[in-house]
Amino acid sequence: MNSPLAGRNSVRAPNGYTLVELLAVVTVIGVVSAIAIPRFNHYYETSCVQAAMAEVTGMIKEAKANALCEGRDYGVGFDLVNGRVSLISGKGRDDKWNTDDDRVVRSFSLAAKGGGLSFGYGSCGPAPNCGPVSDGVSFNSNNTIVCDDRLVGNAGAVYISSRGGAAMAIVMNSTEAGWKLYKWNGKERVRL
Repeated sequence: MNSPLAGRNSVRAPNGYTLVELLAVVTVIGVVSAIAIPRFNHYYETSCVQAAMAEVTGMIKEAKANALCEGRDYGVGFDLVNGRVSLISGKGRDDKWNTDDDRVVRSFSLAAKGGGLSFGYGSCGPAPNCGPVSDGVSFNSNNTIVCDDRLVGNAGAVYISSRGGAAMAIVMNSTEAGWKLYKWNGKERVRL
């Protein structure tokens, strides 16, 4: 006697994928990764540079406000050796800006922002109407932006770049301690 299920067992469904199908999927993943990873890295590094510059501009605003309110000089110092930016509430006993005896309100490390940040403009070149700067900071008060109670500061520029080429610059004027912010768009520096 024949079983009613006997004909159903003769055709079996496949149990997995073929080697060709698996290689096709791996190839697609590899192509998508080759396109997406560099773009993600550039976006990440650009975001890290922007975050660092946002913190620097926040410190400049705070220095200007504190100088005006308290009637004394404040500074934003750039420590090139340790890659630190500090809001300074006054010079120390040595009467110099950006030294170990300064009164630091707060600071941050470029390394903590990620993206392999450092001072300098790398291969991007200086901002428009600015001369070359070998170390990335051109403020003459020992690499410090100084704001006084008349809202006048010192002129100069600071450049921050990532290891992958993202870069921004702050260029300060000496009147009203105003600044211009520039970013590297891949071809030239453009003002934000």
